Amino acid sequence: MNWLKKLLGKTPDKPSVTAAFRKEPNGVYALRIGGVLNKATLDNVQAVARHNIEAGAKDLKVLLFLEDFRGWKRGDDWGDLDFFARHESSIAKIAVVGEPRWEAETLLFLGAGRRHGEARFFPKHFEGKARAWLAE
Repeated sequence: MNWLKKLLGKTPDKPSVTAAFRKEPNGVYALRIGGVLNKATLDNVQAVARHNIEAGAKDLKVLLFLEDFRGWKRGDDWGDLDFFARHESSIAKIAVVGEPRWEAETLLFLGAGRRHGEARFFPKHFEGKARAWLAE
């Protein structure tokens, strides 16, 4: 088993990335990401968001949880900004809840300060504050 762990660079029972996206009863779209985010997973999440937007969703409020987050996969094409160019005006707010060490990189990745909607980061124990901000 150790040879497999060395070959894969991770334990076989722990995926390199996890993502779950759902609409909560209050209208907030909750997204949970764990592990190392890759472009294919981001594309899948954006496809779900695109479907909701094209079905009439407006002023989306997104609550992004970074759980056991380990960054972005190196070598993937992160320069593809098509989703944000087409749909960023449909996203009113993004609240990110996670480890403070990811704050600067995550806000940069989300284009905070350069987008129609606001994005804010909240330390992982401040989910309530993140939800309150989204509700404003």
